[in-house]
Amino acid sequence: VYNSKKWKPATMAEKPEKDFMITLRRLFLAFTLAFLAACSDDNRQTDYIPYVHVNEQINLTNIQYSALRQDRGFVYLNAGLRGLIIIRQSSNRYLAFERNCPFQPYDSCATVKVDASSLFLQDDCCGSQFDFEGAVIAGPANLPLKQYATSLSGNLLYISN
Repeated sequence: VYNSKKWKPATMAEKPEKDFMITLRRLFLAFTLAFLAACSDDNRQTDYIPYVHVNEQINLTNIQYSALRQDRGFVYLNAGLRGLIIIRQSSNRYLAFERNCPFQPYDSCATVKVDASSLFLQDDCCGSQFDFEGAVIAGPANLPLKQYATSLSGNLLYISN
């Protein structure tokens, strides 16, 4: 017995639909490959700063943090990977950055400090410079400093990731 619902030869209407789907898949694959190729840049910095758990609390009334009582004041903390720089932006805004330079972070000398002029942050190893918001102002680094979250509660400043 012949059942017409089980076996049907491809009709002319079904073949173009199948060809269209194959063409659509090929185009999608081609665009995906082109996009991925465009995203790969041999000059792009691929190093990153390893994750280190940070959960610090400092009392701003403590004498060792007196520099944080004025805007653009800073202190160094022994926390994070290579230490932290805490910078006061205003009376209620503090920023915390990892001292590990993002350019070749595995180099033993890749440590950021505040320049003697107190106008910017600098890594003496590679020469990269950063503003007090952590952004690159002079290379070779092309990534900003790793920033940690800060929150102020009364006289206590919390730094965490």
